Amino acid sequence: MIQGHSGRSVLPVSTTISLLLLLITFQLAASCRGPETLSGVDDSIAEVTDGSKLDLLLSEGVADPDALMSAMTLRQKIGQMFVVAARGGFYTEDNRVWERMSEAVAEHEVGGVMFFSGNIYDQAIVTNRLQKKSRIPLWVSQDMEFGAAMRIPQATYFTPAMGIAATGNHNYAFQKGLITAREASALGIHQIYAPVLDVNNNPLNPVINVRSYSENPDTVARYGIAFMDGVRDAGVMSTAKHFPGHGDTDIDSHLDLPVLPFDYYRLSTLELVPFREAILAGLPSVMTAHIALPEIARNAGHPGTLDPYITESLLRDTLAFEGLIVTDGMGMRGIRNFFEPGEAAVLAVKAGIDQVLLPADLTEALDAVYLAVLSGDISEERINDSVRRILTEKSRAGLFLEPQIVDVEMLHHRVNTREHRLIADHIAMKSITLLKNDDHLLPLDPERFEKVAIVNISDGRRTPDDHISREISGHFHDVVSVQMHPGQCKKDSLNAVDAIMAADLVIAVSHVAIRTAEDINLDDTLGPVMDHLFQTGSSVVGITLGTPYAVLNMAGADAHVLGWSPNRIQQIAVTNALLGKAPVTGRLQVSIPPVYIIGDGISLSPGHEPNHD
Repeated sequence: MIQGHSGRSVLPVSTTISLLLLLITFQLAASCRGPETLSGVDDSIAEVTDGSKLDLLLSEGVADPDALMSAMTLRQKIGQMFVVAARGGFYTEDNRVWERMSEAVAEHEVGGVMFFSGNIYDQAIVTNRLQKKSRIPLWVSQDMEFGAAMRIPQATYFTPAMGIAATGNHNYAFQKGLITAREASALGIHQIYAPVLDVNNNPLNPVINVRSYSENPDTVARYGIAFMDGVRDAGVMSTAKHFPGHGDTDIDSHLDLPVLPFDYYRLSTLELVPFREAILAGLPSVMTAHIALPEIARNAGHPGTLDPYITESLLRDTLAFEGLIVTDGMGMRGIRNFFEPGEAAVLAVKAGIDQVLLPADLTEALDAVYLAVLSGDISEERINDSVRRILTEKSRAGLFLEPQIVDVEMLHHRVNTREHRLIADHIAMKSITLLKNDDHLLPLDPERFEKVAIVNISDGRRTPDDHISREISGHFHDVVSVQMHPGQCKKDSLNAVDAIMAADLVIAVSHVAIRTAEDINLDDTLGPVMDHLFQTGSSVVGITLGTPYAVLNMAGADAHVLGWSPNRIQQIAVTNALLGKAPVTGRLQVSIPPVYIIGDGISLSPGHEPNHD
């Protein structure tokens, strides 16, 4: 002991710090024993078993965020800021996947869950099970850039964003947003992570590509806002991503940390344009990008998600954004390669993030934020600011009006309805874009070609679904379908070459689509295959069902057709265009140097000669 001036014993500073850490550790251990109860509420009352919510949470159906927060512990408030992964599947009570989801909701009391892929009925049932376990209604979210079918195959699939913009009609973006959100709502989803407002002006971008509307920021803004309006009309929250812009990168942030060497002027005149316009139009939520911007960042080596200049100064102050700010997945390598889960969560909260999405280690992240508040590194008012926004949105969405239970019996009436499918099919038809048509090859004349070889080109990671050959086979005398991909066995390669050499019409179909967290080199994938296609003297139609830039590997083709996606409805739309069953009116929304520029496109009337616009 050390004697103080008053004669009382004073602990050494090192001992004082040790005791403080011991006290914090004790508080943390106590909090880990089980869920803390709402202040002043008996455990027997607080327990949720039938989906009903605490009377404390209701005030004539509308919750007062500040009243709710006054009844919550610090750990409960921090929990509201976290969104964890959920999956639609059949899970017994002792299934490890279910136990993790259940623990996150019942014990850690997270504020929301984000569903990955799953069966429609399984997801609905898991949603109901989790909502029944949650003391405060869960905020449920899901990625739905291509419609609800992006994650739920039984739902309605829509053309990717770039194909939507190719139609030249922003009302299609509105319809896509409206129908997607209606189906989301039927599934108990409150927030969808779309639209993508990135400006795709880099052909080498490995992750955005057709997810973006265009390389023109005004086009991105116009179509993104139309989609956002449709989502809002269905009572669901849209989320613009990936702020401040992921379009001009050549690294996928799922795999590493992209670095953008741009100053504020460049960002303000390009990347920020769609976000600025969307915020003025009432954008409710923004997702941050895990990209470093050393020219403007406060912490040059930090991803934008963890930098207060990006989230607070740029988004909140400069652009006057007042809605929810949510991170991209915190388990992505753009974060995980450089920060531990707890450190990343603390930095995100300090930067001004409201919702921390998919932490790599939930317990570590929650504990780190809790300790940061106890130590004074993060103020409790900072936590309150985010929780107030989250609870306000939950109240606005009606989460406190009634139990958030999905009506499973109504799903077949509300999801993938005939009306929804007809609209999606029509948009797909309008999206098809013809860039080249030498010798008026299209529409195809069945009398002109005896043998047709359809060559399905892929990266070899997945077997492509060949809907084009099935659709076209009834129109030609002899149709053969073959596959070519890197690593193919010699026998299959020789069979494919033989089919190509024997055909008088070759339809080369690139199924190479950009997929997150998968590095694809188009030249390595398509280049060696193309040599065989142009040595026969036969007519060749080159079709891309994914990245439009793949036409560069089909330069020798007589016709170039963009189909935007390998999905069945896009393949059927492409086939109808080839056969002259539907008009072709799409226009390219990116430049493809050195052969095509933005706005290129050739119009075809059904069964008639082409009209070059």
